[in-house]
Amino acid sequence: MINNRQPLATSSTKALLPWLICGMGMLYYCYNYFLRVSPSVMQNELMQNFHITAYQFGNLAAFYYYAYTPMQVPAGMLFDKYGARQVLFFACLTAVVGLGVFITADNYAFAALGRFLIGLGTAFSYIGTLKLASIWLPSNRFATAAGLTTAVGMSSAIFSQTYLTKVLQLVGYKQALGSVLLLGIALSVAIYFLVRNRPKNQLNPQGHLATPMDMSQLMKSLRFIFTNPQMWIIGGISCLTYLPASVFLDLWGIPYLKTVYQLSPEQAAYISSCAFIGWIIAGPTMGAFSDKIKRRRTPLLFAGTAGATMLSIVFYMPGLSFTELSLAFFMLGFSCGAHPICFAIGKENNPIQISGTAVAATNMLTMTGGALFQPLIGKLLDWHANGALGPNGLPLYTAQDYSFALSVIPMGVASGVILCMFLKETYCRSQAKEEDIRVFASSTQPGLTPEPEAAS
Repeated sequence: MINNRQPLATSSTKALLPWLICGMGMLYYCYNYFLRVSPSVMQNELMQNFHITAYQFGNLAAFYYYAYTPMQVPAGMLFDKYGARQVLFFACLTAVVGLGVFITADNYAFAALGRFLIGLGTAFSYIGTLKLASIWLPSNRFATAAGLTTAVGMSSAIFSQTYLTKVLQLVGYKQALGSVLLLGIALSVAIYFLVRNRPKNQLNPQGHLATPMDMSQLMKSLRFIFTNPQMWIIGGISCLTYLPASVFLDLWGIPYLKTVYQLSPEQAAYISSCAFIGWIIAGPTMGAFSDKIKRRRTPLLFAGTAGATMLSIVFYMPGLSFTELSLAFFMLGFSCGAHPICFAIGKENNPIQISGTAVAATNMLTMTGGALFQPLIGKLLDWHANGALGPNGLPLYTAQDYSFALSVIPMGVASGVILCMFLKETYCRSQAKEEDIRVFASSTQPGLTPEPEAAS
């Protein structure tokens, strides 16, 4: 009798291994998201500790983006050249060092340095995960993986806001973040031992072993990406339609809810989590739906329109009940869930050999919104408040101040919808021309004549 159990077990293991490796990238993205949104819960503590205004608070949080945003393209190039394992390992350690600096900082400058180092390290999290997905998963699962990555990251945001809201009142923000630092050390070790750059003996589209690109090829890929007009349109759409997360939910959402609706920190964290839950559900669902119908532009159009509408309801329909507010935030998150499709479009507009750099460029343009708009909203708050001070000596901001300052977010999302009109549909397959694929493949396998990437 032939025993088929071992082959079945081996087959099952091989099927799970790609998702396990991609899952490690997703865990690092969770860690990234936890650190990214943490200042939203610590606004009062940070403003009191460092004696700062809303603009300075927004700027402190944005120091994360000042490193994160410009590092996207270099990070993608490093992934394309060296692979994911070592790059993710050292990136995670850098984020841990940054968190240590932030925790021990006794002045504004050192706290900003800590946020900068956190952004520098976590800059590798999302594109690293998508780089792993592009290597280990079938091409028709890429948008699904992108949506799932966003979903698990936002799950971490919910945990971050809930955990810090409760623990801050007991031990303060420095002690609360201490355990997160230890978790980062453990995660870096797990990444080093579990992540692999590519399947053994992986072949490139020409049937030869894949090899890293050299620096000349990396610079050529960068030039190719940024001279493609569609990439600028994709980046603009991605940046503007992500403002509800990068600016509102990540930083100003909880202060808005506490001021405008007079909610307790726990209630504000709960309402904010409703938006993250909606995004969690919609992220992988929209990605899978886009893969299924083989359309990218249509889901972005509908989702962007719905997102701008829900933001307008939240900001300009005062007096919502707690239940209505919860539902409105849930629908806001759900309506923005199609955003990860932007990364699939960025990948599909470039040869597969430079997928890491293409995704990085898309993410860099996306995160520009956080770098620009987080401090901008703080500046608008300070300007509209006209220097009013509360009983604790901190600047006093009213509901009208927040409505005025945050109005730039729905206007930005609406602008992203307009940009969608100029986006060319990719039909879920590579739009790179055969000669472009040949050029990029020739650097790793000189003299070969590659076939174009197969349509998914």
